Amino acid sequence: MIQFMGMEEKHIRQMAVLLAKRQERERKAFPYLPARFEEIDEAEGVIRKMLERPYVGGIVAVRGIDVIGYLLYEFKESAERGRYVWMGYESIAVSEHEHPRLVRLLYADAGAEWVKNGYFHHALMVPLAEQKLLNEWLDQSFYFEQKYALLPLEKYEPKNVSPQPPLKIRRGTPEDVQLYKKMALWNSIHQTAAPSWNPITKETMEEVKKGYEELSEEENSYVWIAEQGEQVAGFHVYYKDGDPYNLVIPEKCIELPAASTNPDLRGRGVGRTMADHCFAELQKDGFEYIFADWRTANHLASYFWPRLGFEPVMVRMSRQIDPRIAWAHGR
Repeated sequence: MIQFMGMEEKHIRQMAVLLAKRQERERKAFPYLPARFEEIDEAEGVIRKMLERPYVGGIVAVRGIDVIGYLLYEFKESAERGRYVWMGYESIAVSEHEHPRLVRLLYADAGAEWVKNGYFHHALMVPLAEQKLLNEWLDQSFYFEQKYALLPLEKYEPKNVSPQPPLKIRRGTPEDVQLYKKMALWNSIHQTAAPSWNPITKETMEEVKKGYEELSEEENSYVWIAEQGEQVAGFHVYYKDGDPYNLVIPEKCIELPAASTNPDLRGRGVGRTMADHCFAELQKDGFEYIFADWRTANHLASYFWPRLGFEPVMVRMSRQIDPRIAWAHGR
């Protein structure tokens, strides 16, 4: 018989065993994921780090004295989602010997309390190596929002395209701050178009501009700008990840959080030329992997990045509960 109960200190070690085993299974599909999290002590460190946050809770599924699954969750609030519950990449693990349906039971048990307290938006990160578990979330009416992928640079094959007129690609400088703010619009405006239809409010746009403006002061960032004559043709932004508890980012990896081509120049080889240049420069600097993400509804990005060799390793999924459930019970 399976029991569901609130997570306690006595459960953490067994939870770490489940997470370490999950990492081992993920690495069979994606061997470049960090191997050290297959160690129970390292996996426990990840769980304990998450539990340090102020609004984190959790439940465990127990059979006898054995923890066979767990779910950690965090209550959050943002302008985009409102009040919502977040389940990160490390938040869910079940025993490989259990039926995948266990994730549904964990979610149903914890989610009943969330909905009761007015948290109708639920989001989570799902590992992609186990299709059966992914299917369970799809069957619970979760949908894809964002894919996250890795590219081993040694496998990248330059295309050596030559846009005309030729591109001049240079590193960004603090003097480019106004240019950064202008380029910030390209990606955001594209997201509002078909078939993404992702609304961008004025407040969100100001936040995006501020983030790009701060690039001029960011020590861990790499920015490249492509110019075609007097016109800016595109840009790439990279960050060095410094999170020692990240189960996805391998060593010698750099993140690609933003890249775009001038909307007036798309389809002319600018993006591929920039990738050839930037990836070669990053290899010279000792990086072996690039981590990137894109909205699944963005048809340009969903086609372009996998074509370069990026392999999705996890996906962000979301579900919006109809808030009428707070009062509409059929009576």
